[in-house]
Amino acid sequence: MKKSLLTVLAALSVVTAACSNNGNTAETNEPPANAEPAASSDPVKEPETDEKPKLSLRFMTPVGSASANATLPAADKDFVKQAIEEKFNVDLKLDYMVGGEDYKNKMNVQLAGGDIPDIFIGDGAASQKYATDGLLADLTPYLNEQTTPNYFKWVRQQELDSYQLKGMNFNRGILPFMRNQYPAWYVRQDWLDKLNLKAPTSYDEMIEVMRQFTNNDPDGNGKKDTYGFSTSGNGASVPLEFPQWLANGFVADFQIVDNKFVDNRTDLGVQKVIQDIIDINNEGIIDPDWFLSKTPGHLDKAAQGKIGIFFSGDQNVALEGAPNSMQARTKALIPEANWQPFNPFPDKPAIWKYGVPETSIMVGAAVAEKKPENIQRSFEILNWLAGEEGYLLTHYGQEGKHYTKEGNTITLIPEAYDADIANAGNWLGIYRFFTPEEPSVLGLDVIDPRVSPRDQAILKTVASFPKHDALPPITLAPPEGMNIGDLRKEMNKLHIKMIFEDKSADKWPQYREELMTKFKGREIFQGYTDQINSALKDNPLDAFQ
Repeated sequence: MKKSLLTVLAALSVVTAACSNNGNTAETNEPPANAEPAASSDPVKEPETDEKPKLSLRFMTPVGSASANATLPAADKDFVKQAIEEKFNVDLKLDYMVGGEDYKNKMNVQLAGGDIPDIFIGDGAASQKYATDGLLADLTPYLNEQTTPNYFKWVRQQELDSYQLKGMNFNRGILPFMRNQYPAWYVRQDWLDKLNLKAPTSYDEMIEVMRQFTNNDPDGNGKKDTYGFSTSGNGASVPLEFPQWLANGFVADFQIVDNKFVDNRTDLGVQKVIQDIIDINNEGIIDPDWFLSKTPGHLDKAAQGKIGIFFSGDQNVALEGAPNSMQARTKALIPEANWQPFNPFPDKPAIWKYGVPETSIMVGAAVAEKKPENIQRSFEILNWLAGEEGYLLTHYGQEGKHYTKEGNTITLIPEAYDADIANAGNWLGIYRFFTPEEPSVLGLDVIDPRVSPRDQAILKTVASFPKHDALPPITLAPPEGMNIGDLRKEMNKLHIKMIFEDKSADKWPQYREELMTKFKGREIFQGYTDQINSALKDNPLDAFQ
């Protein structure tokens, strides 16, 4: 086994939107040509057809932070909705919002009240709770290589098998996920130039740049109204976007180091992470609103020229040719703005990880029992979204209008795309809930004429930042009767308490022991260790401490 093997359970972040409903009538097929005519003495029979009855469906879906401000267009402009409703003879409503605590809370309320969508999507912890509470349906009749072959171009059967909870039915599908990841911190290069600074190549240099951006008027407006860094805590937690995590050796949520399982956010080393955050918070070199900010609040501030550094996993975030990118948004207000990626930890073996299954596709047991036809039709739609026709429509628009296709090569038509989609609410991002931006999975090569030499260099730089292979796609489930959600909730409260109330991390060993005992952390993480050992088999991990 390698010395370090890293994995994360990433989070998504928070803004709410609503969408409208519209229906279209599908065409009726002609009766078979060899059908026998009815005898004159028989009542006249309606011709037999294979038309499916019209259904009303509702999907509850998260969207990424890049689409946090996206809104669906009027029904007559929504060609995706029109295509789905005509092709599958449905009325489809998307109940969508950015993933995060607000999304989870809304989903919990709906399920508790019996208002269950036909399809709903949530993170691994949420799906685990719903499964153990008996709320989820068995997906065996709906999600398999015969009924949804396109889906299995994105997700392997072995991954799907390993994702299931031990001793339970097949009730958690895997949402197709990005296998390649593009994490980076981004800095205002024009601010660096103005202050005669270079892009940071170490943690200390990064902190100094934050200091300079806060105190030395990088935008030249004569006011002290800029900050070095920001993120969005959504009023709930300390995001992993803070560079203090990686500076102290913690990559994402958990990792394996020296043959031991390390839960990064409850490790004893978190004391140093929190103290470092307290120090920069007290110094005033980070946005003071970061904790209450709801994603994409910190990005909105960055686009307005108030923040000099942010973190993103979106490879297009700094591209000048990408509509709605941070670069495009900032440049619209500040023509000289120039966001550039950088890695302040070139000596670290990784700054993130390659993609792993983290998000679940779920069906309510009550819905499947009462309306199995709804679930079958829903998975037909999901399979279409995972295939070439649905993927192209939801990612690039309409052929001949928003892109051209020659063989497997897709060439975008930026002017039409911007007019109908990017500048009209950036709404296709909402329909991309099911498939990530990875056209190579379907054998497609996409050419975007807007990708300038500058943008090409950025894409190459971001792709070069080191990532680690993750663990096998196993489900880390707490032992029976234990709830990781309660531990995480208390853990987040304690992190925040140290920052804003204690203003010191000195009590972390005491707080951690409470998490390990009262909230069963030691037993939960030993259970995780046992599950990893079962999956890895060779060279088992040492016991959790």
